[in-house]
Amino acid sequence: MKKILSLVLCVVMLAVCASLIAPMISDGSQVAAATNVAVQKNPNEARFLNMLNHNFVYNDDFSDVDTIVNNSSLALLDLRDENNEDFIKEAFVKGFVKDMYGIDVVDMSNLNAEFPKLEGFLYVIPRGYTSYEHDIVSISENEDGSFTVVSEVTSNSHDGAPKTQKAVSLFVENDESAFGYNMIYCNIVANSTDI
Repeated sequence: MKKILSLVLCVVMLAVCASLIAPMISDGSQVAAATNVAVQKNPNEARFLNMLNHNFVYNDDFSDVDTIVNNSSLALLDLRDENNEDFIKEAFVKGFVKDMYGIDVVDMSNLNAEFPKLEGFLYVIPRGYTSYEHDIVSISENEDGSFTVVSEVTSNSHDGAPKTQKAVSLFVENDESAFGYNMIYCNIVANSTDI
């Protein structure tokens, strides 16, 4: 009789435990639905974040092509010439500037005239520089189809402490760009109430 009672008690306990666990089991449809909503909401977020984290051109830098080219070389330091690390192939820099900013740099012969020259290469000006890391806060599609992106950017200066501020960027679609978009501007905003 004790064995039967123990067996019945075990079956009842298993049934109670199974009923408590059953509501927690999911077929994954809720996770998939949540993922689809996130992807539909910001389908370009990863693309914009990649571009922002490879950008070294900010604020007034966009008004000077020479500054855009020289700052773009910082994003390409891993492509420096293996025989002379002071230089990067012009083709790499021109391609990056065209894809990133939509600017077609035709002639670089007069750029950095006071520095050493090597045919077909851009001299990387020796200098300390600031690296940037972005976290996207919001993405808004504008009436003309462009996108305004607000991000939190941490600036890591070569000679100072990290600083976190807001940045506002504008992206326009460009099917000819490897990124699919061009960055028109990226402004670090000193006062976040200006956003």
